[in-house]
Amino acid sequence: MDMAIDKYQLDSGNSCAIAPGWGCNLFSWIVDGVEMMSVPEGYPEAATKITGGGNPILFPAVGRTWDLSGDQPVQGVYRINGSDKTYFMPSHGIIYLSSFHKVDEQVSADRVSVSYDLTVPDKVREENYPFDVNLTQRFTITPGKVELEGVVTNNGDTPAPVAFGYHPYFRISSPQREGVQVRLPISTYLHTTKDTVLPTGESEPAEGVIDLQPDIYYDHVFAGRIGNRMSLIDPKASHAIHVDFDDTFELFLVYTPNGTSFVCIEPWTRGLGAFGYLNQPGWENGELIPVLKPGETASHRAVFSVEKKEI
Repeated sequence: MDMAIDKYQLDSGNSCAIAPGWGCNLFSWIVDGVEMMSVPEGYPEAATKITGGGNPILFPAVGRTWDLSGDQPVQGVYRINGSDKTYFMPSHGIIYLSSFHKVDEQVSADRVSVSYDLTVPDKVREENYPFDVNLTQRFTITPGKVELEGVVTNNGDTPAPVAFGYHPYFRISSPQREGVQVRLPISTYLHTTKDTVLPTGESEPAEGVIDLQPDIYYDHVFAGRIGNRMSLIDPKASHAIHVDFDDTFELFLVYTPNGTSFVCIEPWTRGLGAFGYLNQPGWENGELIPVLKPGETASHRAVFSVEKKEI
């Protein structure tokens, strides 16, 4: 794993650090001297899995894939309709089996824009994801903001299933979550299974405001988008972090295990668990997961920003 780090600092003092060799992870974002991202000690060199800190990029799967055809669920295994071959999809996709390389960099006093292309090894095409799909990830840093855009292109000659998401680990002031609130532009809470974290098909109305409580493990999935901003408000830290996103995102996750000093507020496309159903005819219609036709391109854009909040 190449642990070369790309660090950028604006004249304002705001800065960021990106680890191209660890999934193009934005693992540091400092605004007015305050670190907004949460990472464990030694990250990213000590990282062993996609989750854990910074901003993992999820592609071409979101969440876990499960084979549900037997008596017990088998994680990661999936098949594609019309083929007897078995593939393995890691949790949240193939980013960490692949590599990024920088293709563009523009730096000025108050703005940095840098882009990376994903290179997928032949072995990964053979064993994990047999579709010729390219991903370019761009970061644009300005005072108090980071814009992220993933551009996905199907270079192959067959339809390709392509889910996408961001998984930012934002710091909070205390593991006790005193006064910490999440606001989501949603109308629906999706019930998920405890063991596989897949939708059960059941749901209930949701207000979209969560006052986080201590000692609760949050791993919640929401849908029914009615806006384009979700926010993490931390009065003790005197700021709110906003995630603004485009209309390609349809699922919204809140993840924060009890006793941790981070909250993940995550925009995902549809596609949770969808690779487990690619063995069924008709998946190409795009109802379960975004599907790109040959030659088609899709972009997914989100903006992280910080707003000062007085207690």
